[in-house]
Amino acid sequence: MRERLGDIAARVGPALVVGAVLGAIGPFGTFDLLPLGPRMGYWMAVVALNWILADAIIRRADAHLGDVLPMARVSVPLLGAAMSALPATGVVALAGHLSGLGWPGNVAVLFAQVLLLMSAIALPVYTLEELREAAARTDTGSDAAEGLGLFLRRLHRPPPGAILCLEMQDHYLIVHSEGGRAMILCRMEDAARELAGIGRRVHRSWWVAADALDRPEREGQRLFLRLRDGRRVPVGRSYRQGLKEAGWI
Repeated sequence: MRERLGDIAARVGPALVVGAVLGAIGPFGTFDLLPLGPRMGYWMAVVALNWILADAIIRRADAHLGDVLPMARVSVPLLGAAMSALPATGVVALAGHLSGLGWPGNVAVLFAQVLLLMSAIALPVYTLEELREAAARTDTGSDAAEGLGLFLRRLHRPPPGAILCLEMQDHYLIVHSEGGRAMILCRMEDAARELAGIGRRVHRSWWVAADALDRPEREGQRLFLRLRDGRRVPVGRSYRQGLKEAGWI
């Protein structure tokens, strides 16, 4: 439970900080329209809700298009920001109505403001996440037995058979094993660090156990790993060099 609370705090904490800063500054006319307390509450709620929304959409865009889009470090967060801007505009409009600001007079202007704000937040956050994951890949973590033990304690019960791979879905991990699957609340970088002795991260959304690997497969410019259970796992471009050096591809 403590780890879950810590993971939630790690995801939402920065959003609350950004919301507090915007609440103090009062952009888009809110400084004159709202007193400090309601203004802080308004911005912290708006940023936190839209942060969670954008984070989920950007993760999905990265998982499905991160290896296809050019200049992924820029195009993925901007695409995610654009996709989340429309529902985020609804969140801002509703928050404005509930806080006493009223409904927006010009929805197009509000959408443009939200899109600008979402893009400004998404770019540095995505880049920071990329740098953190790159640092995690250089950390070999604990020895294999100790790391595996740490990870297994995250599960409600031991997996039925050997762990084959991990799949990231939003803030959760799906643990695929020989006998089934389980879902846990855990960051991929934490799991990959703990399991560094028995496998490798091959994609922002995937980790693969070395014993599960069958062969690499190509499909145009895309690269996949075929596992011994028949599953195909995508390989991220930024992970290919490390996999080559390890003899996986």
